[in-house]
Amino acid sequence: MPRLRTILIPVATLAVAVGGWTAIWHWGSSRAEDLIQRWLAAEAANGRVIECQNRTSGGYPFRLEIDCAKPVVELRDETRPYRTFRFERLKVVSQIWSPGHVITEATGPLTMVAEGDPSVLTASWSLAQASAQLVIGGYDSSNSVIEQLSVQRNGQPLLRAERTEFHTRPNRTDPVSVDIVANLKQALLGAQSTGPVDAELQVVARKLLRTPSRPQVLPLPQWQAAGGSLDIVLLKVQQGAALGQAKGVVRLTPDGKPDGEIELRVANIDAALDATGMRASLGPLAAGALTMASRPTDIDGKPARLFNLRATDGRLQIGPLRLALPSILP
Repeated sequence: MPRLRTILIPVATLAVAVGGWTAIWHWGSSRAEDLIQRWLAAEAANGRVIECQNRTSGGYPFRLEIDCAKPVVELRDETRPYRTFRFERLKVVSQIWSPGHVITEATGPLTMVAEGDPSVLTASWSLAQASAQLVIGGYDSSNSVIEQLSVQRNGQPLLRAERTEFHTRPNRTDPVSVDIVANLKQALLGAQSTGPVDAELQVVARKLLRTPSRPQVLPLPQWQAAGGSLDIVLLKVQQGAALGQAKGVVRLTPDGKPDGEIELRVANIDAALDATGMRASLGPLAAGALTMASRPTDIDGKPARLFNLRATDGRLQIGPLRLALPSILP
């Protein structure tokens, strides 16, 4: 009997532990499903309808997994044509001991169509993954990465990039503002043949969210009315020998035109004109005119020219040059 008890007690303890863990997992899974349903309802109420052709749950014993086959996302905005996005598959994973850390992986291709527009936007990638650290009443951070991205419209290339990254977090001094860092590596725009582009962006999007506890992005008209702005901490773009670096603040006027000031440094103006195609539109005297509208400076020790760009009254002023600006509000 003592030997039998020696065997039975650990077995019984293990069985109780497994049963308890199983109950906890099912409770967590049920709670996660309830939260998902409430989140989907809230998104639908704000014009973002998300549906799955088939949804399954799993991940026992240490994870919560939700697999969504053939997901469809519809953006229903009264101020813009409805847009419909279709994926092949969407998978969401959360560790049972860290339910606030959510990882999402999307399988392409993605297709997007807009109401009244016959064109079709398609995108494909080798990896598309995002993660978010959720907290009570909001989120702490989000990160996404896409590798070997290719975007086309009606079969014509729009963008190809070896890697894109996008990181956000609520601003520490103003929770309705968002700190954003984005990186683009080896990107080709359209049918561009002048060489790949590397870009880095650090910006604070002021007044971007509805409330700290409701991290939903305001539509552009509401963002403008709330006094929103983009505080550009750093924008750095390099293509071959051309290098540009900018910082400043940009807002929107009530009629939707850019307003603000940007300090722009450009190394190798000739290469920049060729890379952007501006030489063809501005003419053979473009380099000389831009040199006259700037003053000497440097970027990372390289000789450069400094431009003070000022957008006001619907026009962009670069030294003596004044260019009309379009409205970007729908």
